[in-house]
Amino acid sequence: MRRIDGYTVLGGLGRGGMSRIFRVREDPSGRIRALKILDPHPLLLKTTGEEAVRRLFAQEAAVMKAVRHPHVASVVDTGEHRGRLYLVMEYFCHSLADRIGETPILEEPTRPLPAAECFRLMGQILSGLGALHRAGIIHRDIKPANILLTDEGEAKIIDFGLSKIPGRAIALRPQVIVGTPYYAAPEQEKDPEAADKASDLYAAGILFHRILTGKLPDDLSFPRLPPPFDLAPWRAFFRKACHPDPRRRHPDADAVLRDLEDLHSGFFRELDAVCRLWHEAAPRALGAARLRRTPVKARFKEAKRLFRLDPLWRPEREAANDLVADGETVYDRSTGLVWQRSGSPEPLPWDAHKDYIAHLNHTARAGRTDWRLPTVEELCSLLKRPRYPDTYCLEPLFDRRCRFLWSADRCSFRSAWYVDTDLGYVWRQDFSCLFHVRAVAGGNG
Repeated sequence: MRRIDGYTVLGGLGRGGMSRIFRVREDPSGRIRALKILDPHPLLLKTTGEEAVRRLFAQEAAVMKAVRHPHVASVVDTGEHRGRLYLVMEYFCHSLADRIGETPILEEPTRPLPAAECFRLMGQILSGLGALHRAGIIHRDIKPANILLTDEGEAKIIDFGLSKIPGRAIALRPQVIVGTPYYAAPEQEKDPEAADKASDLYAAGILFHRILTGKLPDDLSFPRLPPPFDLAPWRAFFRKACHPDPRRRHPDADAVLRDLEDLHSGFFRELDAVCRLWHEAAPRALGAARLRRTPVKARFKEAKRLFRLDPLWRPEREAANDLVADGETVYDRSTGLVWQRSGSPEPLPWDAHKDYIAHLNHTARAGRTDWRLPTVEELCSLLKRPRYPDTYCLEPLFDRRCRFLWSADRCSFRSAWYVDTDLGYVWRQDFSCLFHVRAVAGGNG
């Protein structure tokens, strides 16, 4: 395997205009990290110059080292390998973009998050932004892809490659685009050097609208909600947070947080009434068909068809269940499957499921010795489409602390498919990522 100083490269995570990012194993601790190494795109070199690009990269490392905040990703090491600068960061398996299903085609709809999660994440992002702004740092590219999520679902701001830093200003040529379409504020699109904290707050407002509704705002009005929701506070919030004129936006992150808290309180005061009034019919359900129990290797391009998923990687139709809880298990009379009500006590790497399942069978947990890791198809039989405004209108039968569940189906020689039980979608991840295991037994298949 390729090595970069004291790190073994395990695979690529992506690249940007300035660098490549690799998933690496730190020696000798064995910790998984993200290593970002300078590898600029030829166009950036041409428009900015090699020396300026090196200084930009060094600047990013300096920012991440200087700002210590629970919602700003930390740099754990820096160095130079064969003439190329690199930095090593905390590594997390999820980004906010992955969680909502945002693709490079930003106009496509994404998966909306539960309102409670949106408020929580926005509070953390704004807290991190406030710390950056107090240090005089303007991020200039707040978007879902630049928000990582820890295993506990906490937000971490990343990617300071083109941030404005006091005393280290680098004048970028007009050809260099700073920011991301739709998220970048109007004044930043016209002149990146004009960006200030109001520009970051604009991007945060767009991000909030995106994760809450699954759409980018057009007229900054909140989508139609059932009564008794009062739309006026939502519209007022977005019009201020994302106003084209930076002088009419919130003055700082703390001001956004105060308005967000007011919005949050009003929303949950009305939630009980919404849940009582909500009588939307369930989507067409699948019958009690036999479910595939034999694991498969499903490549990314064929997975949607094989698993029968919609464009946002959710099951096309719901399964019809007849669930009966019995102590630590749940029996589905429609499929004959017996499920753990909870799952592994802690999240595990994919390979560790073998020892966990073996322990269940060795100890005859719940009187059974046929426990196994479920397939994607079996896990999807448990998913229910959310009834707006969220599934929290219903009391969940399963332990919701086990949110991300490994399946027995692999994607490649080093990745497997998992299911997000909160948002009801299927996705792939490296074996080293930590997800829970919810074992299954029996079945009609």
